[in-house]
Amino acid sequence: MVTAFMFPGAGSYFSTPFAHYSAGRRIATEVAERIDPISVAYGWSSVLSESGLDSWDPLSELRTFHLQLCCWRILEEELGLRADIVFGHSLGEITSMVAAGGFTVEDGARLLCERARSLESYAQPTAATAAFMLSPNEAEEFARQGNDIVVAAINSPTQVILSGPAEQVRRLLRIADSRGILATRLRTGPYPQHHPCLDSALQHYLESVHGIQTGVMRTAVYSTILGRWLAPDDDLLAAVGAQLVHPLNFPRAVTELRKAGVDRFVECGLRDSLSRFVVEIAGGDTRVLTPFRTRPTDAKIQQYRKE
Repeated sequence: MVTAFMFPGAGSYFSTPFAHYSAGRRIATEVAERIDPISVAYGWSSVLSESGLDSWDPLSELRTFHLQLCCWRILEEELGLRADIVFGHSLGEITSMVAAGGFTVEDGARLLCERARSLESYAQPTAATAAFMLSPNEAEEFARQGNDIVVAAINSPTQVILSGPAEQVRRLLRIADSRGILATRLRTGPYPQHHPCLDSALQHYLESVHGIQTGVMRTAVYSTILGRWLAPDDDLLAAVGAQLVHPLNFPRAVTELRKAGVDRFVECGLRDSLSRFVVEIAGGDTRVLTPFRTRPTDAKIQQYRKE
């Protein structure tokens, strides 16, 4: 069986995820001990500190990164699962590269912190991002009804992410409501997602992370941003930076992974957002595992071991 671990983007989060799972609490503490010194150096709190789930701040992305790494370790150490391939959605692409060995945990945290700093310094905090239940073709036409709106991500054949100036996104949300199109504004911060207007932030970001060393990846990585497998000679820092200004295509990634023989997709994060997309893209008989869709318990993890 060929297994792919997939790491979701920001927003797949709920509080105290390991409250009823002893090994999860231990692993969460161990991972936090590697991330927290980086977070504190940039002026933020511990990734284990409490926060409101209805608001966004740079620390929320570090928390997502932390929890994805915890899920990855639980899958490997507690459930004995190993990934043949890893891939990520937006922020999750950084986590996938860490899991593959391309970056250390600490440098993955630095990448997120420097990205936040670059956005704060070089991007206008007046943007918004929203999910629309539209096909990719419909989305392109719909986006043209707003100024400077782009298709930031294609999630599935029936869902896309649009990004751009906040007032324009709000206008599109009103149009969608009037037409009976389901749409939801996302909690992704005040900056546009995957938008070409972030080029100046990208240039600063690449300069700020220039000294970060990359490692040799032990696991194959498919980039949803670049739309291809990462090669040994790829500049991983440039690949990470590309997600600031380039859209992502999740269905293309799933299709390519299926062609490569992947027959099991494992959600390496909280909830089941990517797993639902995989089923829609690849069909209902596709094998997906979502061990962290709800808060894990010792009993649930024991049951997963038996399965």
